[in-house]
Amino acid sequence: MTDGSDTLRAWLALLNTSNTIKKSVDAQLRARFGVSISRFDVMSALQRCYPEGLRAGELSRQLMVTEGNTTQVTAPLMRDGFVERRVSPKDARGVIFSLTPEGLSLFNDMATEHKEWIRDAFAKLNAKDLADLRALLGQMEPDTNTKRKSE
Repeated sequence: MTDGSDTLRAWLALLNTSNTIKKSVDAQLRARFGVSISRFDVMSALQRCYPEGLRAGELSRQLMVTEGNTTQVTAPLMRDGFVERRVSPKDARGVIFSLTPEGLSLFNDMATEHKEWIRDAFAKLNAKDLADLRALLGQMEPDTNTKRKSE
């Protein structure tokens, strides 16, 4: 049994590395395309279901943010002509967000460079290291329906 300090150190290392990579990618996206990583994430989710788009609630769920946050981050993308918002044909109360053709083109350009930036961030890891990292992280997928067992 451990006092949890190893777990905490691992968590802090994971968080620090993740935040460092995220900040670097965000800075590169802003410098090269004028788009934040949050907006890139929205466009990525919408690209995966192009051209149909996603209901606002589903987009929020995929991004793991509130619908209010989704509205806030999509507003500049709509203003710039990269995302459109329309009423759901199945439910007039529902809203669907989708990429415009211009948004899809921009996303494809960003995704090409994003892939290179991520590859560079992981360049010190070989194929086995990457497979091991994926396996370890896969073992950690949280189960939000369980509570910590009593010690």
